[in-house]
Amino acid sequence: MSRLSPITRVNLPPDQQKGHDELTEIANNTFGNKFTWKREDGAMLGPFPAFVAAPEAGIGMLQCLGKISKIPGLSPEAKETAILTTGAHYKAAYELYAHTNVAVKTTKLSKEQVKEIAVGKKPAGLDEACDVAYDVANYLSRTPGPLEQRLWDRATKVLGKEGTIALVHYVGMYAYTCMVLNAMDAPVPKDDE
Repeated sequence: MSRLSPITRVNLPPDQQKGHDELTEIANNTFGNKFTWKREDGAMLGPFPAFVAAPEAGIGMLQCLGKISKIPGLSPEAKETAILTTGAHYKAAYELYAHTNVAVKTTKLSKEQVKEIAVGKKPAGLDEACDVAYDVANYLSRTPGPLEQRLWDRATKVLGKEGTIALVHYVGMYAYTCMVLNAMDAPVPKDDE
């Protein structure tokens, strides 16, 4: 059970009700029904209880992700490869559950490729963008210090400067998300295990 239990909107103080409403709208527009991010009673799951508890931070984080998503140059496949690679490093169960679903439902990655990335293995058959996204995300998640120049050069050659910047932002934002999820011990929804 999560350290911050999901709370229905009616049981939240007014400032958190407003945050809950805004977060629900953002999540609905972003994720729809790709995975379970709220219960039938409307209480939010995953990282959302932490975002509702501090709505300005939670809303700001999701708005930042929305802005990052507008940076050109990173395919949905490369984006999900980076997110899953980061989640695999942090072993964030809810993040891996959510983005395994997103990757399978919205990208051309095979189920086998998604499964391997989610357990920290680089699968065969990745396209060049996903291959470099995996390597950069894996390096940044596991290695202290600057990204190696060879990886930066390879990423900018394959993804362009903007795509590389988007990639780095996604790795950072999902490292943050994984830390929030792990601090909360956010579980995977029971129906979706």
